[in-house]
Amino acid sequence: MPRGRPRTRAANLPRHIDHLKVPKGIYWDASGAGRWYVLEPAPEKRTGKRARPVAGPEAKLSDLHAIAEARAGKAMQGSIAFVMDRFHDSYEFKQLSPKTREHYGDYLKAIKVYRVKNGAQLGDLLIDKLTPGGVRKVIHAIALGRPAEKPGEEAVPGYPTKANHWLRYLRRVAGWGYENDECKTNPFKGVSEVQERANNRMPDLLLFRAVQDFVRARGQLGGRKKGALPPYTWAAMELAYQARLRGIEVLTMNDAHVEAERLRTNRRKGSRDNLTRIGERMAEALEVLLARRAAIWAKKRMPTPLRPEDRTILVSERGTPLTSSGWHSMWQRLMREAIKAGVLKPEQRFALHGLKHRGITDSKGDKRAESGLTEAMVRHYDHDVPEVEPAADPAVKHQAES
Repeated sequence: MPRGRPRTRAANLPRHIDHLKVPKGIYWDASGAGRWYVLEPAPEKRTGKRARPVAGPEAKLSDLHAIAEARAGKAMQGSIAFVMDRFHDSYEFKQLSPKTREHYGDYLKAIKVYRVKNGAQLGDLLIDKLTPGGVRKVIHAIALGRPAEKPGEEAVPGYPTKANHWLRYLRRVAGWGYENDECKTNPFKGVSEVQERANNRMPDLLLFRAVQDFVRARGQLGGRKKGALPPYTWAAMELAYQARLRGIEVLTMNDAHVEAERLRTNRRKGSRDNLTRIGERMAEALEVLLARRAAIWAKKRMPTPLRPEDRTILVSERGTPLTSSGWHSMWQRLMREAIKAGVLKPEQRFALHGLKHRGITDSKGDKRAESGLTEAMVRHYDHDVPEVEPAADPAVKHQAES
């Protein structure tokens, strides 16, 4: 005997849908043109549930069953998530360089959970139902960000570079899927990339120090307390500033780079390494990082690697080297906490790479030697405005002589 009230057919339910075969947990919203939705937990709401749209009135019954399977943990066949998973298991993916595979792995995880305008996850969208125009809207949303629509809601900043990275990755994934009969189209092909704004996001020196002090204070709260931040963050910021390092160069710093009273850099992208004298601030930062690592390794009873180059200075709570994705997630949380506390405004957000710009700009010696950059790249990173004498006026000089 069936339990519960039998489903009734809504007046505006699409004719191609048999209401008795709609999968469990998916409901029809009869308002307006109608749409399909699911209920999700929402502790902040009085009812404890939140309705989230998952499909429009044009969805077929097979689409609804695919959505139900995806919500049960299975990627629906033909969806972006499904094709990405198949691509990452392919021979072509295994032939890529380790660094490229690492980046693609980060893209896969982020794309699967990214929410598009109607609330659906990007990974759940079916590739063959996407159009270049729809793809363009998603890429623009990532590049431009989203303003806060409700009081207390946080605005989502725009990331043009990330938008272009995702577009190139999805173009490659769908191209592979088309060649291997996983999808019939490649809607990402032909979609032009967005223009990446030349914004170095270099903070003012006083603002940088204010954020660093805020981070240092929050790092002393303890990992389990509300608003707490990792205690290593302020020290990593100091290394990036003093030694003029990129974020990845800070994360991969190890004991082999610390030589007596000097720090040997490990620069990327063709920049030349140098030896940076360890001043008072850098010495304190290194001391904190090394003491923290030693305490974690002792607590976890982890053996100390014999080779200095295997002893990464920045480690996680588990004692393992910090990952780029973990660092980026933490940094975004740091920025949100600083904005919430009023330390900086949303438009003043900056990245760790902005501290490299700050460090080169504040250098007073030979900036090319201190940064390891070419003359052209120094001009890109150096934002110092030189003070010069006015141009000589020939007429004034002639009058003085006469």
